[in-house]
Amino acid sequence: MPLKKNKNPTKSSIRLPKQGRAKLTVELILESAFQILETDGLEHFKVARLAERSGYSVGTLYQYFDSIDAVMLALVESEHERQRQTLLARFGDLAAQGVAQSTADLVQVMLNAFSGRRAAQRAIIEWAVSRPYARQLDSRNSFLGQLLASVSARSQGLEFNRLLTKVEMFVLSRAFLNTFRTAMWDEEVATDTAEFAQGLTDLVDGYIQQLARRDEQQQVALAAARRERQ
Repeated sequence: MPLKKNKNPTKSSIRLPKQGRAKLTVELILESAFQILETDGLEHFKVARLAERSGYSVGTLYQYFDSIDAVMLALVESEHERQRQTLLARFGDLAAQGVAQSTADLVQVMLNAFSGRRAAQRAIIEWAVSRPYARQLDSRNSFLGQLLASVSARSQGLEFNRLLTKVEMFVLSRAFLNTFRTAMWDEEVATDTAEFAQGLTDLVDGYIQQLARRDEQQQVALAAARRERQ
């Protein structure tokens, strides 16, 4: 019996258990789902296969996920969190060593985070781009956009000591992630080349440089207006 399809399974997946046996069960189910996507692909991702691979009954799966889409959405969220933790750990290490953090470092960390189990990553991306509610998760995650801006400004020596606006964060994070995900999904270009990494770095640095220049121009204009009023 297949898990039912849900038009919007967001509520089913964003409140996953955070501790104890239930947390371990969910982690094992999601790991099994990841393995299936890696070996069999999205087309063969069925509840019977998930029950077989995880060792849990269909009834147990229903206790945590009310649809197969809820499982996929949980995978999207777990990948978001894994990438966030990877970035925090890496940049924490660099800071502890007194190493300056650059945009190129951040880009490389993201590339490394996606380097394993590429087939499963592509399956998750393929599923997510076809589900509006999955794409909405990106807009909730301001962490990456603000980190990109902060690291880029520091690595370029720019005066940009503010948070991104909602629109700026949307443009930067979506441009960065969608470029990367599209390349991985359709394999139009190789994501493990120095040229691709440099392209992502230039994308981020160029945008932040333009924002910093615009802020400076606005400050100059405001100062000139104040002088005229005096």
